[in-house]
Amino acid sequence: MAAPHVAQEPVPNPVGRRDVEVLIGWAAVLEGSIVAGEVSPHLQGKLRRRLVDAGLLAADGSERDLLQAINDINHRLRYSYGEYTEPPRSRPLP
Repeated sequence: MAAPHVAQEPVPNPVGRRDVEVLIGWAAVLEGSIVAGEVSPHLQGKLRRRLVDAGLLAADGSERDLLQAINDINHRLRYSYGEYTEPPRSRPLP
């Protein structure tokens, strides 16, 4: 089960465009690598703990919920980059 969406405060200092570009790419690569079975259970566990600690994933979340959380982060990064005019809503993965 995915964690409920919690409104987040913006960070106090901006992040550079190239940094956000890289983070968007990393999130996409990570999501694709998990789907392809290329990410070890150990690393998935570390990623999961980070997301749970941040309140972005429920502790009992499935692998699909993990992928959804990563996808949601990717789209929030895209919003910060200027790709969207409004904060994106979570779009369920296919």
